[in-house]
Amino acid sequence: MKSGIRVFYKKGYLKNYMTDPANILPIEDFKLFPDLAEEIPNETVGKFLVGKAEKFLETDIPLLPLSLFRDFWQTQIRSRFENKYGLRRDMLMYLALAEAYEKKGRFVEKMTDVLWAIMEESTWTLPAHTGHSPEYPRTDVPDAWREDQIPALDLQNAQTASLLTMVYYLHKPALDAINPIICEKLKYLVYMRTVRAYIAGQYIWSGDTKEGFIDNWLTNITSCVLFATAVTVSDMGVRRRIVERAMHRLDNYTANIPEDGYCDEGPGYWGGAGGNLFDCLEIIDAMSDGKLTVYDAPIIKNLGEYIAKFNIDGTYYLNFADARPRLYYDGRMMMRYGNKCGSRELYSFGKMLSLNLNLESHHFYYANSYRELHDFLTPSVTDAEPVLAHRAVYYENNNVAIFRESNITKEGLYLATKGGSNGEMHNHNDVGCLVVYSNGRPVIVDPSHGSYNNGFFGPTRYDRWFMKSSYHSIPTVDGIEQLPGREYAASDASCDLENMRVTMNLAGAFPKEAGIERMQRTCQLKDGVITVTDEVEADREADIRFNFLLVDKPEPVEDGTLALGEGRVMSYDKTLKLVIEKVENTYLPYDDLNFMSTWGRECLWRVVLKARAKAAVSTVTIK
Repeated sequence: MKSGIRVFYKKGYLKNYMTDPANILPIEDFKLFPDLAEEIPNETVGKFLVGKAEKFLETDIPLLPLSLFRDFWQTQIRSRFENKYGLRRDMLMYLALAEAYEKKGRFVEKMTDVLWAIMEESTWTLPAHTGHSPEYPRTDVPDAWREDQIPALDLQNAQTASLLTMVYYLHKPALDAINPIICEKLKYLVYMRTVRAYIAGQYIWSGDTKEGFIDNWLTNITSCVLFATAVTVSDMGVRRRIVERAMHRLDNYTANIPEDGYCDEGPGYWGGAGGNLFDCLEIIDAMSDGKLTVYDAPIIKNLGEYIAKFNIDGTYYLNFADARPRLYYDGRMMMRYGNKCGSRELYSFGKMLSLNLNLESHHFYYANSYRELHDFLTPSVTDAEPVLAHRAVYYENNNVAIFRESNITKEGLYLATKGGSNGEMHNHNDVGCLVVYSNGRPVIVDPSHGSYNNGFFGPTRYDRWFMKSSYHSIPTVDGIEQLPGREYAASDASCDLENMRVTMNLAGAFPKEAGIERMQRTCQLKDGVITVTDEVEADREADIRFNFLLVDKPEPVEDGTLALGEGRVMSYDKTLKLVIEKVENTYLPYDDLNFMSTWGRECLWRVVLKARAKAAVSTVTIK
């Protein structure tokens, strides 16, 4: 049995909670942030928020007519509705936090108008997520209109409840001064649409059903529901039931995470996965006055340290799965996380991020209002030291290896590979993916992902070029790509941390018709040189291609040598035919990968080394 909250039940945490009602505080005795001596808004963040909120004073609240809700079902385009839906919530977030900082009353009226508009929405669930309705799945109109109905409970429903809870927590006196009905309606809607739905409904994201899945939705939604319950629900039976339900569902989540804390959704989702798990534990800790704490579990610490280990340098992260290469995390939550689970590494990493936070790049949005509020009330970091990175890391369950020439992130070569399977959450067909950075900047890359739309999570997901294995620097035989599914996986993987060498057989990630009997990939970083050796054996003579995806156009120096970006040179076997391809968007019916916003380039480039043979070997060095 995997470690996690499931183990804590055996230790008696849940048993004690179930038999001792005193473990959950009544709302009158509850303190949301017991770690803060005083709730003083962060001055740096506050001034920034005021500047943003002032612009919203003159912004019209966008309309959300039924025709716009139904538009998704006619066009399959999510952004038309979601952009306006999201703008409402951005406005409320900025106005509420700016007023909490400034305390002059000039944002209250507009804040209340936006709040009321959101409360008047027939549903907080997105059109694309109505399939989560227990009673009316896949409806093209809002699904619940009677008190006895359980509505769909998706990310945005829960996040909206969390946002309204934050407004209630900060501004109840100001809202009551206008009319107490506002807050009474707020509490009613939060309970009916979100809290009650969390208790009464079974959803595919919650681990309650056999056909379900478990990913960041579970921790994200649970953190929002816990926050809403802790602050707005006085009924002790509901408070206890929510914590009980949350503990069981978080158990479902941790039971699906390996002991090493690897997040197969990628670092872009860590904030909503491991980060939200910590938010949940923090709220349960506060609701129980410290009686329900599980910070000391190894899996909790490992899941937190994952994000530090996946940082390459600055805002660059190793972007396996659906993740952008540049992420802008606020490290104050990581500081709390590291402090409570006893990780000096995570605490120091979070402190460094907090010191260097770029407020223009940080996303103050409605996704996690509890965390935004906690961070907002946490003092600024005024000093931090650079964090020395691990030179060699290996996640055995997913065959992810990370090697560095130096533990100073801006110095030297960086090599990362992954094995695992193509059955991960937010999966790309990328078993064997290769990533190389130099002095903290990209050279060979995972391409990232394109814009989310209905097809992105549907049957056409793997039609997109950036989902294909050949665009993850993985060989192909006769142009046949890897397939999705847990059965398509690497085998015979091993890692030598001391010598920074990893090897795995990629043949099992391809369909049988590819005829690949062996595809052995060996990667090593040694003495300032990266060596990548691929050995391919097929059951017939075939077109064998060794692919490498680059951010910068490679320039031939001489036969067998290419100049890459960041001053690096690639050497390859001259017996292989060299082809250099410009990579542009090729799946135009949908919004595709934005090269400039993702990589700061107009396009990407692919080096292809070709052979016509039954077996071929490619050895590439980068130095």
